[in-house]
Amino acid sequence: MIINWHAKTKRPFISPTSWQQLPQGEAYCNALKHAFAPWLSKILGYQIVKIGALSAEIPTELPMRHQILISENISQHLTALLTPNKSLLQATPTELPLIQQEINACFLANTLNFSQDPHQILREAHRVLADDGWLFISLFNPLSPLIFKQKLDHFPFRQYPTWRIIDWLELLHFEIMERKNLSIKHQRATLFSPLTLIVAQKQTYPLTLNTEKVRSKIPTFLQPSEAFQEDISPVVFRPIINRKFSHKVKINSCYLGKTPLLFTALLS
Repeated sequence: MIINWHAKTKRPFISPTSWQQLPQGEAYCNALKHAFAPWLSKILGYQIVKIGALSAEIPTELPMRHQILISENISQHLTALLTPNKSLLQATPTELPLIQQEINACFLANTLNFSQDPHQILREAHRVLADDGWLFISLFNPLSPLIFKQKLDHFPFRQYPTWRIIDWLELLHFEIMERKNLSIKHQRATLFSPLTLIVAQKQTYPLTLNTEKVRSKIPTFLQPSEAFQEDISPVVFRPIINRKFSHKVKINSCYLGKTPLLFTALLS
């Protein structure tokens, strides 16, 4: 078993291109299919991304969604998965060719176990996910019998304590919705089951950087002395970005129908 306490390792890892290349791989795939299923109805939006060949092979009943399959290596297993609502991209998981905040759900099925830089993959997932987007992660459980293995077939892999992945996710402002172990072959899940499932949701924060609570005020028209007076004062939009961050702020514009909107965004 390889447990490296540094997030990034010096040597690259070769990721399998199919669950069939791993011992009991099809059983793992089937267990994850049933584990993900209850959460699919919570996905709002059209764009779904599956990072890694193992993620791409997990069947998900999302007929009205566009699924983007991303893998460093394209194999016949991946091309066989293509349907009219699926796209296949060859790209590095640490540098996703996607614009930010346009993805509604992201799947990382044991992708981190075969990654040289797992923290960067999580950062990329956070970047491309829209507000309230869903992140589905599966890992090999380091407390399972796999603790005695350094390779699965001929694929070296890394293992992570669940608390470590959760700590990374919380630093990226994800809310952990579920964490549980998964068994295979219809066995009861225990502390030593081979798989761990983590479901997280990207939290939405207001644009204001002021940590003080905003207290509601009674509108003027609800005050007795002002009840029958017409308010003709102009609408004033006040800046909501703290001055000390002003050098990192860029004003962007977008359109809602034909109405132009202005919003502020922090530059990374």
